[in-house]
Amino acid sequence: MPLPPLTRPATGLPAGEASRQAHQLILAGHGSDGQRRLAAGRVLVVGADEIGAPLIAHLADSGVGMIGVADGSPMDPWDRYLGLPDAEPADRATAWARALGRTHPVVRAVAESWFELPRARELVRDYDLVVCAGEDPARCQLVDDVCAEAGIPFVWGSMGATGGRVSVFWDRHGPGLRDLFPKPPAPYFRGVSGALKVVGAWLGVALATEVVKLLTGQGEPLVGRVMEYDAMAGTCATVPLRPHERAARPAEPVAAEPFFGLLSPEATEAARGSTISAEQLKELLDADEPVHLVDVREPDEYAFARLPGSVLVPQGEFLNGDAAARLPTDRRTVLLCRAGIRSAEVLAVVKRSGHPDAVHLGGGILAWAERIDPEMPTY
Repeated sequence: MPLPPLTRPATGLPAGEASRQAHQLILAGHGSDGQRRLAAGRVLVVGADEIGAPLIAHLADSGVGMIGVADGSPMDPWDRYLGLPDAEPADRATAWARALGRTHPVVRAVAESWFELPRARELVRDYDLVVCAGEDPARCQLVDDVCAEAGIPFVWGSMGATGGRVSVFWDRHGPGLRDLFPKPPAPYFRGVSGALKVVGAWLGVALATEVVKLLTGQGEPLVGRVMEYDAMAGTCATVPLRPHERAARPAEPVAAEPFFGLLSPEATEAARGSTISAEQLKELLDADEPVHLVDVREPDEYAFARLPGSVLVPQGEFLNGDAAARLPTDRRTVLLCRAGIRSAEVLAVVKRSGHPDAVHLGGGILAWAERIDPEMPTY
């Protein structure tokens, strides 16, 4: 349903904006009024990763007047969008504030702290709405609760391997995130399982579009609806979202522990006392200790970079096959992967299969490349 605009029009546009936004200014239904509402808009983006980065870029390019970025994580290569921000060392929020200062000087770009209690409640008071498409369900839940308390919209997104979802949660007008997820959602960690990067760009644009609609009062925002995109099937569908009888918002926003860690409880227990460092593995190999070095990544990853002497047995063959039963018993098994997540999950299976002395490489080949072999290519 159409909703009233969140902002009053600014008295005028910043110098140079009229020519830069010419196509939007002549668009019927948007025009000067809509553009000046965008110029008056204040948007907080929680998370500047491969979804947040294109979102920030398109908000600035659309003419949003103030963009706050809450993300203290260091910039990784995959966090950049079309070359922005540059490679200057900084956390994501600071990097984007600097970048927008150069590329869109009329935008007030603010580097905010982490979106955490108690600061989160104070933070949202300076903004008209909040956007978050983070991997941590607990962080998204906190954003939803704080926005509901403040009475402002929460534009939400979620990315899987080759698809994503977008919705708008606004307590006074429709259901919230807890109605979509009465129980904690299944985790999807892109750094572990992978993702198609162009899907992040699609999500960023879709989220930015919802922001434009909310700030200007145009169109029908995705309140009470969820848009679902499947890149491989080439489909985009919108499904209704209704209040759920088991959805209960706490009386006060709670800084909850993340719903999911990167490791399952079984993997966490298996890795306790059975994790070796890159230095310890090097000592074993240098001493010609009898070890069976098993790489549990996928074939393409293994072809790109590998440890000498390792054999490839993908994770799925342990979780869904009999690979653990085929391991030798006359030497110690050492498992490894990219970052130590998949190898820990496999370690739990291997230990249950009669290999109590098995270990895995903490930090995976990334740790090996960082501390032992800087010439090894990483990804």
